Amino acid sequence: MLKGFRKKASLLSLSLQPEETLEQHDRYHKVLRQVRDFEIALQAMDFLLDDRGDQGTDLLKTEVERHKKAHLKVPAAIFPLALGVMEFIEATLGFETEVMNRAHHTLSEAEEASLSHSKYNQKIHLSTSHIYPPGTEFQVTYAESTLLNALVMLLHENNGMMEQAKALFKLRRAYQILDATFKKIKESEGLFNHNLAKFRKQADASLVSSVDLPGYDIPSARSSSNSSLSSLPEDVKLMRDMEQIYKMRKARIEGTGVSSQVDLFAQLSSPSLSSKSSLPSFQDTGAQSSRPGTMSPPVAANAAFTRKNNESLSEEEAADNDEFSDAGDSFAVSNPTMNEYPGNRESLTPPTTQFGSISINEGAKGSSAGSIVTGESSTGGSNAHLYVSTIDEFIHSGVQLCFGILQVVLSLIPPAIGKVLSIVGFKGDRETGLRMLWRTAITARNIHGELALLCLLVFYDGPIQFIDVGFQLPGHEDSNISDVLLISERSSISDEELTLIIRNPNLYTKQILAKARHLFPHNALWLLQEGRMLAAQNNIHKAIDLMQSFTDDSETKINMEQVEALLTFDRAMLYAFVHNYENAARDFLRLLEINSWSLAVYLFFAGSCYLEQWRMIQVGEVKYDTPKETEDKLAYFAKKADHYLKLAPTYVPGHGHNATRKKGGIGGSNKQMPFDKFVLRKTKCIEETQRKNPNLTYIECVGTSLIHELVYFWNGYNRMTFEDLQILNRMLKFSAGEHAKITETFDEKMTRNFFESITLRQLGDVKTGLAQLDTEVISKYVVQDSANAPFKFTKMTYSPYLYPTALYEKAMFVWLLKSGDDPLRAINESVSWLRKAETTSDIGDYELSNRTSMRIKAASERLELLKDQL
Repeated sequence: MLKGFRKKASLLSLSLQPEETLEQHDRYHKVLRQVRDFEIALQAMDFLLDDRGDQGTDLLKTEVERHKKAHLKVPAAIFPLALGVMEFIEATLGFETEVMNRAHHTLSEAEEASLSHSKYNQKIHLSTSHIYPPGTEFQVTYAESTLLNALVMLLHENNGMMEQAKALFKLRRAYQILDATFKKIKESEGLFNHNLAKFRKQADASLVSSVDLPGYDIPSARSSSNSSLSSLPEDVKLMRDMEQIYKMRKARIEGTGVSSQVDLFAQLSSPSLSSKSSLPSFQDTGAQSSRPGTMSPPVAANAAFTRKNNESLSEEEAADNDEFSDAGDSFAVSNPTMNEYPGNRESLTPPTTQFGSISINEGAKGSSAGSIVTGESSTGGSNAHLYVSTIDEFIHSGVQLCFGILQVVLSLIPPAIGKVLSIVGFKGDRETGLRMLWRTAITARNIHGELALLCLLVFYDGPIQFIDVGFQLPGHEDSNISDVLLISERSSISDEELTLIIRNPNLYTKQILAKARHLFPHNALWLLQEGRMLAAQNNIHKAIDLMQSFTDDSETKINMEQVEALLTFDRAMLYAFVHNYENAARDFLRLLEINSWSLAVYLFFAGSCYLEQWRMIQVGEVKYDTPKETEDKLAYFAKKADHYLKLAPTYVPGHGHNATRKKGGIGGSNKQMPFDKFVLRKTKCIEETQRKNPNLTYIECVGTSLIHELVYFWNGYNRMTFEDLQILNRMLKFSAGEHAKITETFDEKMTRNFFESITLRQLGDVKTGLAQLDTEVISKYVVQDSANAPFKFTKMTYSPYLYPTALYEKAMFVWLLKSGDDPLRAINESVSWLRKAETTSDIGDYELSNRTSMRIKAASERLELLKDQL
């Protein structure tokens, strides 16, 4: 009887609805289609983060075809951007020319589509946000695609000066858009918080929330006369679509959006529609309501509401809603929710803290003696995201991520170029950028949050030292911090908390990384980042076990070759750090099959590992059971070392015969990279020595350990254990000891003494190490260094990187010796040595100059930050 009454009411309402109301509902549906497209794109990008990029790509292609077949005029620029972001991640992981070209092409398409669709929304005044004017969302997609495209162009070294100039113009264009939008966000902060409270209250009072549909009043909130049956069919359709989007967002936020499949419209027993108490509000979405295999109460209630009223929809309307039904075909029920991620895993254990609840706007302000109070409980933190519309979430996280990346990238640009860019109002601020990246990584549960996390991990724990955390104020080291914020489930973070986080970043990266590993368990990229983090914390053996056990497991598979190459390279370096040279060489040779970054460098690394293993056997560091076995091993490793060290330079682009038509260099440009030049210089030295000593073998003509020189540039000396450092200290003396067949040259002696001094410092003998650095290295090329005379030094000769690098290390020695007694004096003196390092570095381009300059700049900025803290 009730069903028949609703049918009649629905038919009557169709005849009573004015044309203006139908037009307005049509606009509402256009808005919801756009919101749905954004959720689909975010889900597709999540597939890539879980190493299922093919599924993400297929999902995007399906949606693009759907739009084409339906002849929809609704903008879908988010799809080419999503594909471009996925290709950008792959391109910057492997620097392979085909992937970089593909990313550049897709991102260029995304730029054009974003401009077109921004104008479309502006033209028809289609508002998808409660806060920002029409078209803002696609201005953000335009800025994001422009920024990423510019970075691809800058990294693609075979682009000429014209392309590089275009890339800088793109960066400036993105900067202007992001700067203007960020100002809008700051100005609208009060309105955003007002809306957040409003939609919390609305969800509590009604069955659904209109957070994703600006201008729409849900029926239960209208006056009794206006909430008659006359608006029932269209309202039911709108609320069903809003519920669908809510489910999509909830699954994404809880981390269940890329797992096993579940039918979102499965038959559920529905409570009575007449009883308000039987329809829980959106607030009841804590850990209890989000268990695997269950729907939260409001979702179940709204699904029941939709089913009971589906009969009032025509077949045409039902077909129109298929696109919303299909959107949820790949939601998960099998994974735990984000609130249940295993934060107590041994390798990534977040510090135990106590936390309470405060305003979402404020976050924690300070700490008591035993703990720091965080902003929200785990439940409240996740729920807050549900009351922010998908579009506003995308705008906020996208602007913060992109503006943060841009600020940091600009801060890394060499000073000469940076000054030119600053003249036209185009400059970066590293601390501002890092704050934006941290805020995004902590508070955003979408591709922007994970990209921000990756950026932070590369900065703090990557092989290149972008941020120098070696300079820390006495008493502020990580080991002395007892009050640690719990940030893994936060939806907001205060400026005061960000200050604490940036001071001791290693205490916090492991928390958000643990969450990422839980959300995306299939992707070895996150495991690689955990391995890097463990290595940075001197847990090298644990890092190696983690990486090796993953690839040894027959049930694991790495779909992205770029990730496999990165993991293999990092593991090879870690094996070299612990003097396991056979496994290191195995991994370096494996890279020849899966990556084209630099075949010459991979071969040189492998040969250097075999050479060091040969040396270790000679001095007795590696022993075998019988003299015969020892002799056989010596011959075996000597042959391997000779073969690969001679083969390596033949693959250097523009030099060796094997490099013809071979892909190599950054972006596959076939240009010589810094380490290619290093290989050529070392090879030339060995060959000259052998010409002078024809009776010696090729490997007997090698001076200072090649592998120990190489691992220094991957921060190996700072990651080794005490026992490994002791072995290193003994092995560095090989080229000057009884087993050496050649007389050590002046330059080789400087190089060896430099590494020995660093090793002594790491072993705790700082004063002896500094004395060796001063007398055996710096004094050999610094000819004048006094307060009343300009700093002078001899020109670079054999090892050009050594000159600025030794002065950089001198600054670290000074800091360790003097910061405990007088931190300000230590800062000033260390900065003075870094300026001298910059002077020796700034005399032209040379091998490894960018890497060396980056370390100097990172240390200088770190010390300036510490000075502000005093």
